[in-house]
Amino acid sequence: MNAARSLPRPAALGRQPRLSVIIVNYQTWPDVARLVAALTVEPEFLAGWCQVVVVDNASHGPIPAELQVPRAGLRLEARTDNGGFAAGVNTGWRAAGSPWLLILNPDVEIASGFLGRVLARLARYETDQEGPPGIVGFGLRNPDGSAQGSVGAFPSLARSLWEQFLPRSRRKYQPGWRIRPGPVDWVTGACMLVNATMIAQLGGMDEDFFLYHEEVAFSLAARRAGWRVEYDPSVSAVHRHPLQNRAISPKMRVITRHSKLLYFLKHLPRWQFLVLSAIVTAEAAIRGRFTQVLGRSEEARAWWTIGQIARRLGRGVPVRGRDVAILAESVAAPQAEHPSEPATATSPTGPRSGPASTRRLARMRPGARPSGVTLPRSRKDGPP
Repeated sequence: MNAARSLPRPAALGRQPRLSVIIVNYQTWPDVARLVAALTVEPEFLAGWCQVVVVDNASHGPIPAELQVPRAGLRLEARTDNGGFAAGVNTGWRAAGSPWLLILNPDVEIASGFLGRVLARLARYETDQEGPPGIVGFGLRNPDGSAQGSVGAFPSLARSLWEQFLPRSRRKYQPGWRIRPGPVDWVTGACMLVNATMIAQLGGMDEDFFLYHEEVAFSLAARRAGWRVEYDPSVSAVHRHPLQNRAISPKMRVITRHSKLLYFLKHLPRWQFLVLSAIVTAEAAIRGRFTQVLGRSEEARAWWTIGQIARRLGRGVPVRGRDVAILAESVAAPQAEHPSEPATATSPTGPRSGPASTRRLARMRPGARPSGVTLPRSRKDGPP
């Protein structure tokens, strides 16, 4: 369901936009304002060929005044809840009405002429003898100008085990020397061009993912439906804060582990999910104990929560995007709801053991949100 409130929309320009840029925001208004300012001075926006749709996932505080003023080609969709990145993209898609969607992270920087280059590529895609692609990933660069990983191979159990021997910055994405323009498995959602016909056929992105792996599942669904997923570095932008270049906070670790488990559960053979779930459960128990002994209580709570999520998914009990977001936030504030409960666990088993966040998992209704909880940023690769 689209839980969004549309702010006043200005009168439409004389033509239907060919491209809608969708920006999903949560608590990153300065980045959003900067990116919107860069997009709305482009000639293609001013001529009505492109529109910008900002989707806010229930951020706290006021919306910047410059985004509240009705303006032709600029639309703001204010959601009433933070359903995650996929939910935000789906809200933007339903509001757009253009044949092509360009999903951009708020922390993406574009150069002058960016929209013109995208529209030029659209013209070529639409005249391709094979038909237009379903998804296209454009090139990404780090702020220093170096290439940034943005293309990956579909996960498998063997690949996931092998990746543990690689530096974290190289685990998710393929190295540049292995990537060529053309068909690929999947591309990052930080800068992703989407065929609106395809997303309508698929019914949108999978909102069971809160953050991460939703673009992998989306690309897999597109390929299974007969659409091409391609990489086209002829158009590029700067991505300032990719997750692989930063330390992972405990609450973000909960989200990333959940997303990987969920992908395996939904899209790989059952035995691969069960093996991964067993590995994650053992990892959570060992690292939870270790971090507790070292006095790193927030990390310990995160690992206990990850173990509970793995066990619950293994029993066939769903843990959806909104649920895991609440759990991830609760590891940083375990006594927000129950100040009399202990913050750390004495045993990882039993109905009353583990941190408050894991007990909350056992009694949580899907989609429920306790008061006072601030959810993590629901944008791709944004700061935790």
